[in-house]
Amino acid sequence: MSGGTDVVDLGNRFSADMARLCMNEHEYFRALLYGLEESTQRQIPLEVPLAAFKILLRYIYSGTLLLSTLDADSTIEVLGMANQYGFQDLEMAISKYLRQYLALDNVCRTLDAARLYKLEELTEVCLKFMDRNAGDLLRHNTFNKLSKESLVEVLRRDCFFAPELQIFFAVWNWSRFNSNVDYKSLISYVRLSLISLKDLLQVVRPSGILDPDQILDAINERCTSKALPYRAALWPERNVAADMFQSRCIQRECRDALLDVDVTTYEMTKRYTLHCITDNDVSFVVLLGTICVIKHIDMLL
Repeated sequence: MSGGTDVVDLGNRFSADMARLCMNEHEYFRALLYGLEESTQRQIPLEVPLAAFKILLRYIYSGTLLLSTLDADSTIEVLGMANQYGFQDLEMAISKYLRQYLALDNVCRTLDAARLYKLEELTEVCLKFMDRNAGDLLRHNTFNKLSKESLVEVLRRDCFFAPELQIFFAVWNWSRFNSNVDYKSLISYVRLSLISLKDLLQVVRPSGILDPDQILDAINERCTSKALPYRAALWPERNVAADMFQSRCIQRECRDALLDVDVTTYEMTKRYTLHCITDNDVSFVVLLGTICVIKHIDMLL
């Protein structure tokens, strides 16, 4: 890569890639031509998007591709052809480019493409982006275009964090937009027991898309289970016990100064919640701004 991630310039790697394709007996065009030799066909049509194929041809002749000139659809289409035709370096370069420019209006299609072409790193980046923007994503018009397989993958995640009633409505709308899909198989991924009793009875039940037994099972689980299948926000390497996450200390000294300073240069005089350890005092209390996945707790003593 050179000239920034917007420009794919593979230079010698491109030449080596072309040589590898030429000598590879499993290469896409070789396989097509081998089949042509055993038939009476003189031509083989290629079922590919014309505009994207021209972009790929330009790359084949020049070894460079200016990704910033492509719209989201064209970028995904070129990625698909790079995968189909075996241009591995181009595929990886486009994948890296897409990771840096994820947005609500392209993440659903990017996730579908990443899962289709088995791009694990791009898939994980898309899923994490969706986790952190779950509420906005559920309201976005591109959510209904997500494939069923990708939607299931998203809904299964404990860290896809949004109010469960909002998730229910989004899945319901998705099923109406994709009327050829059995919505009952998708509703099973909505965690009904996380919806309040009032909303289960006054909102979910009147929708008519659930059997009465499903409503009753959700109510029973909510009332009797000691371990509900909660969703929670996940912020890797971030301190969620801080003002920026609307967390606050509700017991002990300096309650308005939680943990909003640089922990690498810790000084007692800076903005920290304090707690003196004595034989009688056993704890201080921090109320997190939302339900979070806690990976570890650091105490600065």
